Amino acid sequence: MNQDNHILWQAFQQVLSGETGGSRDPLKNVYQNDTFQFDHEGVFGFLNEDRFNQGNINRDNIRSAATLYAIMVLGDEMGIYRVADVVLKYVTIGRLDVASSSTATGIYNYMKLRDERTSFDERQMFYKQVFDIGESASMDNMANNQNFSSLWDTLMHEVIRFIRKFERADNPENVSRTSIHQVILDLQNNLSTAASGMVKLFVPEMYTHLENAIAILDAPEIKDQVGHGVARDLWNVVESISREEFGSYPNTSALRTVASNARRIMLDIADYSFATFDEDSFQNFIRNVEAFIVGKSQLENGGSLSGGDYYEEAEEYEYDDNNQEEAEYETMDEDWDF
Repeated sequence: MNQDNHILWQAFQQVLSGETGGSRDPLKNVYQNDTFQFDHEGVFGFLNEDRFNQGNINRDNIRSAATLYAIMVLGDEMGIYRVADVVLKYVTIGRLDVASSSTATGIYNYMKLRDERTSFDERQMFYKQVFDIGESASMDNMANNQNFSSLWDTLMHEVIRFIRKFERADNPENVSRTSIHQVILDLQNNLSTAASGMVKLFVPEMYTHLENAIAILDAPEIKDQVGHGVARDLWNVVESISREEFGSYPNTSALRTVASNARRIMLDIADYSFATFDEDSFQNFIRNVEAFIVGKSQLENGGSLSGGDYYEEAEEYEYDDNNQEEAEYETMDEDWDF
């Protein structure tokens, strides 16, 4: 018997004699007569270890998603980007006159950089990647975040249910927050993955683009010539140009509410930890979600996210729960024979 075969034979004998100590692996016990005992309670310990449960959370990625969402709502859904382009056109053809040197410089720089910044289609691609919103085509092998909408909607529903239970409870402090806690953890993992890669590099550029566009629309001479009403501001400049150029004007108030509160919600999700999220932080989180839902309900077709009428849907959800409880009580009555 050569050396290699001798080593294999020794290993085989160790398996048969159980000297390897590998009794947890049933495959190693095939040739033994002993009954294999598997510890069902003791396995899967890694599911409870923090390094497995929290390792996928990237708080910077989630913060990038928060900024991207606000950019999406203000820049493209409200239309600040395209309204600024219209102002640029008006100045170019002489329809608007710019008096101050700072506004003229801002408009000039905006014009010179317009081809260097992300285009509408490129921004739509990132919205699709991170939130699965819009109809934009994605790059080859780019995965869209198809789970975001369902997780976000679930968070809205669970917060509404919490509010209703909190208001009805004799002891509100005992109302469970477990479902909200779990959805937040799921969103942490979801956005940590979805907002990774190139999108993080483009978010600062997109925000600077938005900031420059707002500076142009908020310039006094632009507001005086384009705005309407007594209190002329940035928002009615957006409304006036949108109505004239695009045939409709956005609900700027509701969109600002949606953008602001969605951003705050995601920033809270980024920072969330069950141990450090105190009562004040939790109540602020609940108020932000409620404000987001109110703003969303004012937008036609629910705005940028699927659905939007969370209150009505949650009412049906609550009603179904009550029906389920009533059915259980009726079954109990039928089973008990007094």
